Amino acid sequence: MKTKLQAARRARGWTQSELIEALVQAAGRLGIALPSLTSLRTQVSMFENGRRQPGPEYQILFCEVYQLTRAELGLSVETAPSQLETLPTLPSPRTPAPKASPEVLQYLQSVFFQHTEAEPLVGPRFLVPAVQAQVPLIEELCKETSGALRDDAVRVGARYAEFLGWLHQDTGDSQAAMLWTNRALDYASELEDPALSSYVFQRRSNIAAEAGQAGYAIGLAKAALKHERDLPSQVRAVALRARANSFALIGDADECARALDEARALADQGPNEASLAPYCSVSYIEMEAANCALQLRRPERAVRTLEASLTHWPAEQQRDRGLCLARLATAYAQLEDIEGAYNAASEAAAIAQATGSARILAELGRTQDLLAPWRKLVEIAELNHLLGSMKGS
Repeated sequence: MKTKLQAARRARGWTQSELIEALVQAAGRLGIALPSLTSLRTQVSMFENGRRQPGPEYQILFCEVYQLTRAELGLSVETAPSQLETLPTLPSPRTPAPKASPEVLQYLQSVFFQHTEAEPLVGPRFLVPAVQAQVPLIEELCKETSGALRDDAVRVGARYAEFLGWLHQDTGDSQAAMLWTNRALDYASELEDPALSSYVFQRRSNIAAEAGQAGYAIGLAKAALKHERDLPSQVRAVALRARANSFALIGDADECARALDEARALADQGPNEASLAPYCSVSYIEMEAANCALQLRRPERAVRTLEASLTHWPAEQQRDRGLCLARLATAYAQLEDIEGAYNAASEAAAIAQATGSARILAELGRTQDLLAPWRKLVEIAELNHLLGSMKGS
């Protein structure tokens, strides 16, 4: 029987050994005595399979290491209420709807940029709740604000909604990703901002392409380029990259190559001030070209690009490094380089576990399929076991 305690551990990607290490560390901080490691391992197994209910001190430790309440962990609150749980709830005054001001909007913009800087390092799992917590305030501001500040409030709403769409995409939830990205397009439409609308359309194209809907992705990329002469170079470049990706999905190498050539030329012009796509460099376009090469079954080209990129990958782009490694594993597998595929896939899997990126895991699924003829080799069997445990957690 799967318990909430077991689910909490798996949600964090921990083994039982890692949980026990966390419990020992927490017990040291809180001054709680624990039995031997052998006895502790037995106790944890019994708690997780529902054969025994944790006592008061174990409950405190589980709440500490998971940072969850007893109720969230399926524990009996009545068994050992803590001092905090017995404190009274203080009355909250009724507050009026917030009013937009330059200070409030600046606060939201500042928090937004902090989230976007953290996202490549920590992945989407822990950021979705933090970002979504700002949405009620933003929606209230957009509903109530008029006059000179309205455009600023709506623009903040568009950026948050688009970012939430991206986070959900990276967790593998295509429906939520498209829902929030559609919300961003609603905001952008009010602003009559061609660059913002184009950027959101190409994001919708990305989501459709990763969900395997190539025709839909092509149409959305076309919409992103509808007013291409009015677009900043980097926004136009990422829209062309979306076009290239969608044509690669249907095997149209010529259209894919034309779009990539245009995107490279635009990315080479350098960033624009306050760019929506500051990440769009020539190196970024080359990375996306490697992904197109994989779709078109041209692994030699992909390997050259991906190997070169990994030699100077920025440390702060950990999640994207994992995706690069996963794509490299797929390219090696297409070339039947089993050792290369295994090494790259193992590194990518570790980053997928740390960040919770479903996009890395999905790419590794492609690698698995290509390595199926060698599944009886020890290292490939180990890799399949690891990836299977990650998909089941």
